[in-house]
Amino acid sequence: MNTARLTAAVALAAIPAMAAFRPPAVPLVQVDPFFSIWSRADRLTDVETTHWSGVAQPLSVMLEADGKTWRLCGVAPETVPPMPQKGVEVRPTQTICSFAQDGIAVELRFSTAKLPENLEVFSRPVTYVTARVTGAAGWKLRATISPAFATNDDKAPMVTNVTSVAGLPAMSIGRKEQTPLSESGDRVRCNWGYAWLVGPSAPQNGEAHFLLAYDDVKSIQFFGDALPAWWRRNGLSFEAMLGQALAERKGILAKLDAFDAELARDLVRLGGEKYATLAALAYRQSFAACKLVADRNGQPLYFSKENNSNGCIGTVDVFYPQFPHLLMMSPTLARATLAPILIYASHPRWPWPFAPHDVGRYPLAVKQRYAGGETAEDETRLMPVEECGNMLICLGALAYYEGTADFASAWWPTVTKWAEYLTKFGFDPGNQLCTDDFAGHLAHNANLSIKAIIALACYSEMAKMRGENDVATKYRKLAEDMAAKWCKAAKGGRLGAHKLTLDKARHAFDTWAQKYNLVWDRILGLNLFPPEVARTELAAYRQLLLPYGLPLDSRLNYTKVDWTVWSATLTGDRGDFEAIIAPLYRFADETPDRIPFSDWYWADNGRYRGFIARSVIGGVFIPALYDPATWRKYAARDKVKTGTYAPLNNTDK
Repeated sequence: MNTARLTAAVALAAIPAMAAFRPPAVPLVQVDPFFSIWSRADRLTDVETTHWSGVAQPLSVMLEADGKTWRLCGVAPETVPPMPQKGVEVRPTQTICSFAQDGIAVELRFSTAKLPENLEVFSRPVTYVTARVTGAAGWKLRATISPAFATNDDKAPMVTNVTSVAGLPAMSIGRKEQTPLSESGDRVRCNWGYAWLVGPSAPQNGEAHFLLAYDDVKSIQFFGDALPAWWRRNGLSFEAMLGQALAERKGILAKLDAFDAELARDLVRLGGEKYATLAALAYRQSFAACKLVADRNGQPLYFSKENNSNGCIGTVDVFYPQFPHLLMMSPTLARATLAPILIYASHPRWPWPFAPHDVGRYPLAVKQRYAGGETAEDETRLMPVEECGNMLICLGALAYYEGTADFASAWWPTVTKWAEYLTKFGFDPGNQLCTDDFAGHLAHNANLSIKAIIALACYSEMAKMRGENDVATKYRKLAEDMAAKWCKAAKGGRLGAHKLTLDKARHAFDTWAQKYNLVWDRILGLNLFPPEVARTELAAYRQLLLPYGLPLDSRLNYTKVDWTVWSATLTGDRGDFEAIIAPLYRFADETPDRIPFSDWYWADNGRYRGFIARSVIGGVFIPALYDPATWRKYAARDKVKTGTYAPLNNTDK
């Protein structure tokens, strides 16, 4: 298929021109971990659409025009010919596919309103599908959804209900037996609730539309509370929400068009066309691996799911790489992401002096799942330095943007405990796991040491905001002394890069690793490490590049997309950035593995290694944080103010 951009007749002129790009999988419905539908082929009619996990969730779209019928999406019925697909374009909030045959041109647009400036709309489990048709004297659209949309057991008895919403035909389908929040898992679909198809409408002004939605009834179990989605916190019914979504459709779609054009221009300016293309592919995926709910005080809680790695919910080292996207687009979502960990760690049931790894397994946030959690026998598997560092840096970055440490202050004794832990164990970490746990245990981890040093400086900055000047001075001096010591201990790796580990063993001097944690030193104005550290790192990285990316470190040839983008920004040099980004673009464009954007793959051959459809991909938005005007422009649109969060409702273990 020709995957060139849509023609000028159907593309928005405001979108900057991009090179031809073939996404590894095409995002269609991007809402949350249970409602995430993709096409894993060049054409929507080549394969059935699937859940992000790969299980078929067939969506069929057909066009009847001038006495003929064509398939636009789906493989059935085979007797109906597919209309040739001419192009696909993935924008931040929309995917647009173009078709043409016999003088008829069709644009099929999938739009999910992931604009955090309006959390009511952002949290709706809705995707709009719009068809624009030219060259046909008369036409109509037909659409069907599969029962697989609403069950994780395709043999389960299902019930279909036919009704109408806002004057449009509507149907819902769900399991006969409903048990919300009864199960958790990783590569699973929702096993309760109801999938909805509203429409299609009759064509008006060359356009018809329908709406896809999912009612999960209850969204997250947070200890003793079964929490509703944010949009329904005040008791709004699902049908009423659908009515609002339809009534606001035209206005929302216009906002999405304007937003996509604006963000595309900014992304090109920040990092070039290839970078902008990757960021557009990442935008919805980042948010669609998360769920926004309300606690019993009506406060927002935002939970990520660790897709395709173990299914954990609210994982600290998963939202840490996503945090640039959250900080850029919504400080409220940033606070809502941090809150579950702070609430959990501040309760007596959490027994450790360091931060938790997670709060459960999606959608059941009931206690840490990873490595034994509260009763673990091996604390080195709990990532103690990693998670303390992540939490302090995220809290520090939020305080830096907001100009106040008020949010962290609500849990200050817990935050202080983490700083004290890093003071003792952060500089030269013991044999333990970090966020790159797939690489195994590693002692003296140089990049993890950077994280601890920067985290202590973040704690110092927050203490200063609180008026605790003596504490701030103490921790700033600790961070400065550690940074100077680090520069000496880490010097001498391969090609002039700093070593993988801080130990003095002979083999260590032929090692290297991406020092992605350095990004915060410049973004937050901490200035702990001399610029020469970043310059020597990037000089080595450019020599170590493989065809599809920069390896994570000297041990194996796999790479991580999020960390690679962070590493590419370290010098602030556009040439360095574009050199490191180009192989990432090549991977996304050429990988033979037709899966949602993977963040972990082999840099030598572009093959999938693990992890798909994860929120960590939001890390590609880190360049925006180096540009204060861009960062504040988007973040300032968030007007939600958080208040007092509810304490844990159930402390039973």
